[in-house]
Amino acid sequence: MSISSHYHAHKPNVPIIQEDIFGWIREGNAFQTRVWLDDSEHDLNIGDDHAFSLLHWAAKGGFISIVDMLLARGARVNATNMGDDTPLHLAASQGHREVVVKLLAKRAEVNSPNEHGNTPLHYACFWGYEQVAADLVQYGAFVMLCNKRGLTSIDVCQPQCRQSIIGLLKFI
Repeated sequence: MSISSHYHAHKPNVPIIQEDIFGWIREGNAFQTRVWLDDSEHDLNIGDDHAFSLLHWAAKGGFISIVDMLLARGARVNATNMGDDTPLHLAASQGHREVVVKLLAKRAEVNSPNEHGNTPLHYACFWGYEQVAADLVQYGAFVMLCNKRGLTSIDVCQPQCRQSIIGLLKFI
């Protein structure tokens, strides 16, 4: 893994004016986000007090237009927060398939573990997002990769969707 893949977005003491951009992104306000990004003085890779980058929040919210803007301007696709979650972890955990596919197309690390050893596939399976799980596997996610508790993605599937996800993954 490269050094850049472990980049933490966190910058302590983020000025108050920069707090606005985090709010706009959490709200999905693409217009205000674009205006903020158009000011070359702003750092699009800043992090909040938990090291969530702008891309983390856009991915978590499923705001594909904001994700597109950030990636087009050079946002770090593999930035990690304090828990070592990447934007891909957050998009997968929320079932935002379009964002997941966009991040994967931009070379997001599909098997990146967070502080608990969970990968984006662990989260997609845990929350029952079958198509997201299938997309992750198609991009090279390892189904049998264990987290720090020794559990694979299949092990953490919710009972009501375990069989369908297992069946889906067998055909990929």
